[in-house]
Amino acid sequence: MKHDAGTRHTLRLVNDNSYRERLVADPKAVLCEESGHRPHEDFAVEAVEQRQDTVVILLPAEPEHGEDFEERLAEVSQRVYDVLFSSGVGGFLIPDDRLKWVLRDIRSAWAAKAGTEG
Repeated sequence: MKHDAGTRHTLRLVNDNSYRERLVADPKAVLCEESGHRPHEDFAVEAVEQRQDTVVILLPAEPEHGEDFEERLAEVSQRVYDVLFSSGVGGFLIPDDRLKWVLRDIRSAWAAKAGTEG
Protein backbone atom coordinates (compact mmCIF):
# COMPACT_ATOMS: atom_id res chain seq x y z
CA MET A 1 0.00 0.00 0.00
CA LYS A 2 1.38 3.40 -0.98
CA HIS A 3 1.08 6.14 1.66
CA ASP A 4 1.30 9.92 1.41
CA ALA A 5 4.29 11.70 2.97
CA GLY A 6 2.42 12.55 6.20
CA THR A 7 1.35 8.95 6.77
CA ARG A 8 4.86 7.67 6.02
CA HIS A 9 6.26 10.16 8.54
CA THR A 10 3.75 9.12 11.22
CA LEU A 11 4.57 5.44 10.62
CA ARG A 12 8.25 6.28 10.97
CA LEU A 13 7.58 8.08 14.28
CA VAL A 14 5.78 5.00 15.58
CA ASN A 15 8.18 2.36 14.25
CA ASP A 16 11.66 3.93 14.21
CA ASN A 17 12.80 4.43 17.81
CA SER A 18 16.14 6.01 16.94
CA TYR A 19 14.42 8.59 14.70
CA ARG A 20 11.87 9.32 17.41
CA GLU A 21 14.63 9.76 20.01
CA ARG A 22 16.52 12.18 17.72
CA LEU A 23 13.32 14.13 17.08
CA VAL A 24 12.62 14.46 20.81
CA ALA A 25 16.24 15.41 21.56
CA ASP A 26 16.57 18.10 18.84
CA PRO A 27 13.32 18.60 16.93
CA LYS A 28 14.38 21.76 15.10
CA ALA A 29 17.52 20.13 13.71
CA VAL A 30 15.63 17.01 12.64
CA LEU A 31 12.83 19.02 10.94
CA CYS A 32 15.39 21.09 9.05
CA GLU A 33 17.44 18.01 8.17
CA GLU A 34 14.40 16.10 6.95
CA SER A 35 13.06 18.98 4.88
CA GLY A 36 16.34 20.34 3.59
CA HIS A 37 15.00 23.82 4.48
CA ARG A 38 17.05 26.09 6.74
CA PRO A 39 14.91 29.00 7.98
CA HIS A 40 16.71 32.24 8.76
CA GLU A 41 14.34 33.05 11.63
CA ASP A 42 15.39 32.48 15.21
CA PHE A 43 12.89 30.14 16.86
CA ALA A 44 12.77 26.98 18.92
CA VAL A 45 10.86 23.74 18.44
CA GLU A 46 9.77 21.51 21.31
CA ALA A 47 8.60 17.93 20.91
CA VAL A 48 6.26 16.50 23.54
CA GLU A 49 5.68 12.77 23.47
CA GLN A 50 2.03 11.84 23.78
CA ARG A 51 1.16 9.21 26.34
CA GLN A 52 -2.16 7.43 26.62
CA ASP A 53 -2.42 8.23 30.33
CA THR A 54 -1.43 11.91 30.11
CA VAL A 55 -3.26 15.12 29.27
CA VAL A 56 -0.89 17.76 27.88
CA ILE A 57 -1.70 21.38 28.72
CA LEU A 58 -0.13 24.01 26.49
CA LEU A 59 0.32 27.23 28.41
CA PRO A 60 0.30 30.45 26.41
CA ALA A 61 3.30 32.74 26.71
CA GLU A 62 2.93 35.46 29.31
CA PRO A 63 2.09 38.90 27.92
CA GLU A 64 5.00 41.25 27.37
CA HIS A 65 5.35 44.05 29.93
CA GLY A 66 2.76 46.70 29.11
CA GLU A 67 0.98 44.51 26.55
CA ASP A 68 -2.79 44.73 26.49
CA PHE A 69 -4.09 41.60 28.25
CA GLU A 70 -7.43 41.50 26.39
CA GLU A 71 -5.64 41.72 23.04
CA ARG A 72 -3.18 39.02 24.08
CA LEU A 73 -6.03 36.77 25.27
CA ALA A 74 -7.81 37.13 21.92
CA GLU A 75 -4.56 36.39 20.09
CA VAL A 76 -3.66 33.23 22.04
CA SER A 77 -7.19 31.88 21.88
CA GLN A 78 -7.08 32.03 18.07
CA ARG A 79 -3.92 29.94 17.61
CA VAL A 80 -3.41 27.77 14.60
CA TYR A 81 -3.58 24.09 15.47
CA ASP A 82 -2.17 21.85 12.78
CA VAL A 83 -3.22 18.38 13.84
CA LEU A 84 -2.23 15.66 11.43
CA PHE A 85 -5.04 13.30 12.42
CA SER A 86 -8.25 13.93 14.33
CA SER A 87 -7.32 11.12 16.72
CA GLY A 88 -4.71 13.46 18.18
CA VAL A 89 -1.72 11.67 16.70
CA GLY A 90 0.90 14.30 16.03
CA GLY A 91 0.55 17.92 15.06
CA PHE A 92 1.89 21.39 15.65
CA LEU A 93 0.84 24.33 17.82
CA ILE A 94 2.04 27.46 16.08
CA PRO A 95 2.51 30.38 18.49
CA ASP A 96 2.39 33.30 16.05
CA ASP A 97 1.70 34.17 12.42
CA ARG A 98 5.41 34.57 11.57
CA LEU A 99 6.14 30.99 12.62
CA LYS A 100 3.09 29.74 10.71
CA TRP A 101 4.96 30.65 7.52
CA VAL A 102 8.25 29.20 8.78
CA LEU A 103 6.55 25.87 9.44
CA ARG A 104 4.73 26.02 6.11
CA ASP A 105 8.05 26.44 4.29
CA ILE A 106 9.66 23.59 6.23
CA ARG A 107 6.72 21.27 5.56
CA SER A 108 6.52 22.24 1.87
CA ALA A 109 10.20 21.46 1.42
CA TRP A 110 9.79 18.22 3.38
CA ALA A 111 6.77 17.13 1.29
CA ALA A 112 8.58 17.93 -1.96
CA LYS A 113 11.63 15.97 -0.82
CA ALA A 114 9.46 13.06 0.37
CA GLY A 115 7.63 13.05 -2.97
CA THR A 116 10.87 12.52 -4.86
CA GLU A 117 11.96 9.75 -2.47
CA GLY A 118 8.59 8.00 -2.10
